[in-house]
Amino acid sequence: MIALLSRIPIKYWIGLGVVVTILTLWGAYAFQKSRADRAVTEARQATVTADALDKVATKTDQIRVETKEKEAQVDQIEGSDTRLPDGFGKSLECVRRGQRDCNPG
Repeated sequence: MIALLSRIPIKYWIGLGVVVTILTLWGAYAFQKSRADRAVTEARQATVTADALDKVATKTDQIRVETKEKEAQVDQIEGSDTRLPDGFGKSLECVRRGQRDCNPG
């Protein structure tokens, strides 16, 4: 085998080395480019996420105030803290949906 390989002229070995080097460099370039593309994508996603979190953070206080106002309005209704009797939920749901006859049959 070595005798067969030694019969190939040196210029072919150099040419093969150049081709292998070019393919290696091209592969390294493609790998780095894909890593860079992934990094850009992740950076964009992080930016969008950060923007969304900033918007939520600025609106959190407003949402809490609105929730407290609604709770206060409910607390002002007489009997709002009284537990409903068993089975009353079905009738209440019928009223909410606007149905007149809630009793089957």
